[in-house]
Order: sequence, then C-alpha cells, then structure tokens
Amino acid sequence: EFHLDVAAVLKEGKNHLAVEVDNRAAITKLPPCLGYFNYGGIHRDVRLEIHPGPFVRNEFFLAKNGQLRVTGAVIGATTGLKIRVRCLDAETTTELNGDTFDVQLSVPNAQPWSPDHPVLHVATLELVNGRQVLHECARQIGFRGVEMSDGKILLNGEPIFLKGICYIYDSPVYGLTMPPEQFRKDLALLKELGVNTIRSHFPYTREFYEACDREGILVWIEAPIYCLHPRTEATGTMFSDPAWNQLAATMIEEMILHARNHPSVILYGLGNECNVENPEAEPFFRNLSRKVRSLDDSRLISYASLYCLVGPLAGMVDVLGINEYWGWYDKIWGGKGLSPEQEAKIERPPATLEPIDMSFLEEKLNELKNLHNKPMLLTEFGADSIPGYVSSSRDLWSEEYHADLLKETFRVLETHPEIRGAFPFCFCDYRDPSKHVTAGWDYMNYKGVVSYHRRPKKAFYALKEIYRRKFPGETEKNK
Repeated sequence: EFHLDVAAVLKEGKNHLAVEVDNRAAITKLPPCLGYFNYGGIHRDVRLEIHPGPFVRNEFFLAKNGQLRVTGAVIGATTGLKIRVRCLDAETTTELNGDTFDVQLSVPNAQPWSPDHPVLHVATLELVNGRQVLHECARQIGFRGVEMSDGKILLNGEPIFLKGICYIYDSPVYGLTMPPEQFRKDLALLKELGVNTIRSHFPYTREFYEACDREGILVWIEAPIYCLHPRTEATGTMFSDPAWNQLAATMIEEMILHARNHPSVILYGLGNECNVENPEAEPFFRNLSRKVRSLDDSRLISYASLYCLVGPLAGMVDVLGINEYWGWYDKIWGGKGLSPEQEAKIERPPATLEPIDMSFLEEKLNELKNLHNKPMLLTEFGADSIPGYVSSSRDLWSEEYHADLLKETFRVLETHPEIRGAFPFCFCDYRDPSKHVTAGWDYMNYKGVVSYHRRPKKAFYALKEIYRRKFPGETEKNK
C-alpha cells in the first residue's frame, strides 16, 4: 500500500485526477524476475482521502500484555491539538508536542490474541482541537507478543511451532485480485489443513490481513526482494547501486507501515534466494534489517536462503529460513523429468517405488546447526504434481510422489528441534510462465497441495495428517 499526496497540485474548483499504470520493464526493478503471471493493471483497491485540516498518518497500535502504545505523525499540525486514545474502558488524552506523538495506555481488561483465541478489541485514536474531532482512526487490534527465547518462538510467552505453508495468491476466476469471496474460501481450506501460519513472497491487502486477524492465522510477509543473483566475484552490483537500495528500502517501509497494526503478522522477511556470497550483499541487507528494526521491532525477522546459503544474514535475523527442493529439482534436472505418458511405458516390478533420498537435507541441517547455533525455519520444499495423475509406483509428477516427499521431509525435520516451523511450497497451483514448457510444466506451477481450482490433492491430506501431530517444543495448548 502506498500514498500519493496531490494537495500541492490541486486548484480551487474542479480537478481531474487520473491514475496511469506503467507496466513497462525497467532496469531497476524488484522483483528482478517473475515467478508468477504478470497480470498488470490495478488489481487492488484505490481510495481517495480528503482531509480539510490536520490529519494523522502512519499510526501504529502496539498492543501487548494489557499495554497499548500508539505512535504516529500529524500532517499539518498546529498548536493546541491533542491526541485521545480509547480502548475498552480505558482512555487517555495527551497534548500534541510537535508533529509526532507517542501515547501509552494501560488496558487491564484486554484479552490476549492467539490462533486458538483470536480476540480483537477496538482501539480509537482521535486528533482533537477543543471539542472538535479533526480526524479519527479506529482499528481492531490484538494484544499479543512474539519473541525468540532459548531457541524457541514464543507467542504470548508460550512456545509455538509454525505449521505453515507458502501462499502465492492466484485464481482462475479473479487472477491476482483478492476479493473476499475467494480468499475466505482459501482461508477455510487452510484452516482445514491445520495451518497456523502462511508465508508470502509479497505483501497482502488490508482486507486479507483483517481476515487473518479474525481467523487466527499467523502471517509472514516479505517485500519482493528475491533472486538478486550477481556473480559472486562481481563488483558494482545492484547490491551497491543507490537506486536499488532506495527501491528496496521503500518497499520494506511501505510493507511494514501497511501491516504492522495487524496481530496476525509476526514475521518480516528481508529477502528470498539471493546470492548473499557476493560481498556487496552484506551492507545491502544490513541496511534493510536496520530499516525493519527502526519501523517495528516487535516482530521477528527472517530470510529465506537458497539451499542453505545463509552467508552473513545469519547474524542479522532472528530465525534462519531454508529453501530446499531435494528430492525434486535434483531429480528432474538430472534427466528424470519424464511425462506421465512416458513414465507409464517404463516397466518396473510392481512393488518398486520411486526412491526419495533426504540425506542431503539431513547433512545440511546438521552443518547449519553446528555452524550458527540459531533456530531455523524450513521455508520452501515440495514437488510438482499433476492434478489427477496417480501412480502405484510413485512416479515423478504424481500425486503420490508429492505426498510422500512431504512426509519424508517432515520425518527429517522432526528429529531437529532447532527447526521451529515448516512452510511447504505451496498452497495452490498457479500460473507461472517462468517454468519452461516441459512434459510436466505448461506455464503452470504444480507444487500446490490444492489445484488451481482448489481441489485438494493427496499432498493436502498428507500434510493435514502431519499437522495433527505435536511437534518438538510445542505445548498441548497450541498444538
């Protein structure tokens, strides 16, 4: 979400406001490549705000342990203004000193928010001049805290295992727009699946966050800072380019200002699958981590590494993210990516199953555990499965192979208590022209546990059964 202030160019009388969408490729762009279909156009809500006088901007309701802290700025501030904050039966009024404010309010009757008990309370912020209310902001807030302690993620002081999934939104009916009738259906499927957390490669709409607040689904969001892959020895890369740095910082700021009032949001991602071995990557991401901490230090920070290439980001984040596709890309890029028709012609003994080898994952997890001594999240893993393609021999691209690969991956991670959450990729199949047309891909990414039309695959039921279990460090309360 972003704002354009047009007050300086308005004239008294009639004005014509137009929004132009420029969808041309640029040299400085994030993301640098697309892993989903570029629909273009305006696919989220547009609002016109009219403020006849001073108004509040960037308000932040930070609620935890019965304490509410409200900060923000006043545009067009004048002398004599006051800030009034109310929540439940608590209220306080403070003189505005300058153009920013920081108000503290004790709310002893507030109930804590959690996935099991997503209680929301209405908090109201008013900018007042005498008896006149110049601007009012009302938010549904949740009192909850998230932190790392002793290698565990704590939500309201209780350890929690993030039973997650990557949610790349796309729909055969609505494309990239997110109408409530579609995302409510998706959230119902996610709840049935047993998911308590979703991860996204890009920020969501305000309405979607509000739905997650109500449903008690935790959210990890990232600005689309991914796949920056200069050569390791290269200099003068996008990591050191001021334009790229400014664009990334702006995206991070817009993402956080938009999402930080939602109790469902607990994790910010600095990026995804970049070449962090390039020396210029460290200052690039260090500046971003400082930006995140300065805007909101009440959430956790992570980064999703490519096949465990964490590099210097291990020292910047609260929890390490590991993307890995062992058991999938190593096989199909190794010449085994046959079509279902070709697989059907191969004669095998009836009891022979396509093998699944997770030894590489086991080896890397042990290596990282000993190297960084830091909690981790398994942030991407899985396989493509063609909806409806079943195979008694568990052939590649089959629903059976996809389901069993998830089972084997969880078998490994459940022996590693330093893993504090898992995010299979992904919830639904979606349009992805970056996938070169092969015997299996046809401009669709088939890694979803449900199809493009939201039909559950066998991987859905396998994951549902897995998420019914209690994970290491997880209490019965949040199981």
